[in-house]
Amino acid sequence: MKGLLNPPPSHTRVHDLFTHRRLPDWELTMCVVQVLAHRAHALDASVEGDRFNQLWLLADEELALDPLAGGTDRPPPRQEATRPPRQEATRPASPAYAAPETPRLVRASSPRSFLPDPDRCRAVLFGVRDYLHLPPLPSVPAGLRDLAAALTHPTAAFAAEHSQVLVDPRDATKVLDLVQEASDEATDTLLLYFSGHGLIDSESGELSLALPDSRPDAEYTRLQYNWIRRMLLRSGAQRKVVVLDCCYSGRAMNSMGDVDTVPLADIEGTVLLTSSSPNRVALAPAGEPYTAFTGELIDILRHGIPDGPPVLDIDSVYHELYRRAVAKARPLPQLQARGSMGLMPLAVNLRYRRAPLG
Repeated sequence: MKGLLNPPPSHTRVHDLFTHRRLPDWELTMCVVQVLAHRAHALDASVEGDRFNQLWLLADEELALDPLAGGTDRPPPRQEATRPPRQEATRPASPAYAAPETPRLVRASSPRSFLPDPDRCRAVLFGVRDYLHLPPLPSVPAGLRDLAAALTHPTAAFAAEHSQVLVDPRDATKVLDLVQEASDEATDTLLLYFSGHGLIDSESGELSLALPDSRPDAEYTRLQYNWIRRMLLRSGAQRKVVVLDCCYSGRAMNSMGDVDTVPLADIEGTVLLTSSSPNRVALAPAGEPYTAFTGELIDILRHGIPDGPPVLDIDSVYHELYRRAVAKARPLPQLQARGSMGLMPLAVNLRYRRAPLG
């Protein structure tokens, strides 16, 4: 730990970290977490640091609210509602995945401090309203615009100047050029979002994304999801997030079994959130301003989750999306995340309230 703390911690200080029944020192805790994560196989030190940072602040808050709860370095257990199914990736990390550089130790002082560095993040959001050979989706443009605004709000993870929004792209090259540019520039988090029609390849059964001129009977007119997946896997971003709001979007989680077709979320540091299962259509309710999935996602990011955590991570957002879909009898979203990627923060929870004293 010489390179992380100056002066280096004594053996006694490290021993106390694991044995004393009190909230441990923040700086030393983060140092130990980073050292252990770097030495472990298939762990992202940045992700683990974020996770322990959040746990430490929650524990600190519990002790501030109830000092007599104490003498322990852990907050009391909380009762949680039954969570929706979450697919855990089990494949080994891809050889193309490069371990992130050691992050700097920065103590968080507010929920905003949990979020990724917006200057090192990139987002590409694209979708299609008008199709020549498929039904139009009038709510897509508003969903793109307002989701981008929610993701780039000062209480969220991304910056407007580093986010690209594309409506009705005429060809795959324009989309892939934007994705490639974002993949090359992102060093913290890379996010890709698509809203439109999803189609199934008649031979491989894999997902493709329909562009304005795409024809259901001609695979070569579509944007193959696999092309985007390969670009993201080669990116130097520490975390990669894909959100698909289209029919059959759950097929992006499937694998044909060989190394070249490993799903995105089977690679360390990645997560995939879809609006429906592999064999279900998505929903664009008539008269509503957004598609069903994107509308709920925008509402959660804009307004938060009552009784939720201080920061909305991917797991908590998915749990709320799933709960709402069940309540409204709508297609159920799917989540596939690698390791602790479900804990990646997306935005401050604007409905978070501290428990009252006493």
